[in-house]
Amino acid sequence: MKKFLAMILVLCLVLAGCSGTEEEAPESEISESSSEAEAPAETEQVEIVFWNVFADDSDTGVFLADAATKFMADNPDIKVTIVGQGGYDDIVERLEAAAASKSLPTMAIIEETFLGRFYPLTVDLSQYLDPAVVENYQDGLMVSCYYDGVLRAVPFNRSMPNLYVNKTLFDNAGITEIPDTWDEVYTTAEALTDPEKGVYGFGVCWDTDAWIYESILYSFGGEIVSEDNKTILLNQDSTAADILTKFQDEADAGVFFNPYIYQDNVWSTIGSAFLDGKVAMFLGSNGVYSMYKGWMADAGYEMEIYPHPGFENGIATGAGNIVMFADATEEQRAAAAKFIEYLATDDVAGAYTVLTGYLPTTETCVNQADLAAFIEANPDYVNAISQMQYAHRRPLTSAWKSIYTALTDEIAYCMTYTDTDAAASITTVSEQAQVLLNDATALAAG
Repeated sequence: MKKFLAMILVLCLVLAGCSGTEEEAPESEISESSSEAEAPAETEQVEIVFWNVFADDSDTGVFLADAATKFMADNPDIKVTIVGQGGYDDIVERLEAAAASKSLPTMAIIEETFLGRFYPLTVDLSQYLDPAVVENYQDGLMVSCYYDGVLRAVPFNRSMPNLYVNKTLFDNAGITEIPDTWDEVYTTAEALTDPEKGVYGFGVCWDTDAWIYESILYSFGGEIVSEDNKTILLNQDSTAADILTKFQDEADAGVFFNPYIYQDNVWSTIGSAFLDGKVAMFLGSNGVYSMYKGWMADAGYEMEIYPHPGFENGIATGAGNIVMFADATEEQRAAAAKFIEYLATDDVAGAYTVLTGYLPTTETCVNQADLAAFIEANPDYVNAISQMQYAHRRPLTSAWKSIYTALTDEIAYCMTYTDTDAAASITTVSEQAQVLLNDATALAAG
């Protein structure tokens, strides 16, 4: 276990897909990368400022800074300033403050659902990006990039939950079939559970913004918010409560590993259990695929990812999209569009997926040499790519952060105290969420 101590310290920063905990800058840290290509003295540069959610020294932060440096070498008339602004929640707070003080950056990465808060401040990207570039983005990743039919964002570091499998534990148990449905997950998890060795068949964590629970709900055919973002559908039938009740029962039976009973970060706890060979399966972001693949190999385990159970009914996507703000000048908008297009080139987009495991954002980048070789060496990664077509729309309301905070608190409580009435909890949070949604709707109406 000692060999994993260093890993465990950073698990809470890298495992979650949607919550902004994937290699982000610390909350108190605002960093600025000033690596710029020298421009000829007679050339007047246009500066674009790009706020992001990565630490300068993280793999993703270094990649973005290097991409900006290479871009500027080919475009000496453009200066790209990369500024880390903490995690997804942190950058939202700073963007709101910047909007109030009229000091917004040219562009920024925001978690996809926050488009519901910022779309009035953003430009229609279809007016600035090459139509061929827009057409090349993966359809599934574009589901939450439009607001009222207008292209307000494009994908960058995007992920979906996949079923992470410790193949070694499967082989040791003589299990050859990977579960496709939730019923199969339950039976397979029971077969994998070994109390004497402290092995659990499955592990559960909702994440800090409940996107894992949200995705599971979609996979069962459930909904949270109506398409017009005016009605909470969480309690329209028993699906949401039934999921919680089943997971509570499986945790009580010792089949599901339940990190909520420990006084620690839940992602760190479940992550270390998986790395230590104590959890055979869990749902996690493919945004950490490359990292986990290496860590599990170092630990002596073979790891593979498989499709999200029930994915045909729809599953959530997560993590970051790029938006451009309307405060930017026309010159800055044109320069920012050029940089966005550069990030969508096959070489850049393909290399980013290889580095991180984040989804390939474009259709053609999967043919890029490095990514093609990566997929050939890791054929299970195709299971991340293939399920993008089943991406479910995400809630795009300005109230979503308040709603998911209430939801996360309630469902976490249900797992912490597994005798909690799940149906009553879902009713309570649904009523709270509808009030929040009504207030947001009234505010939007003026």
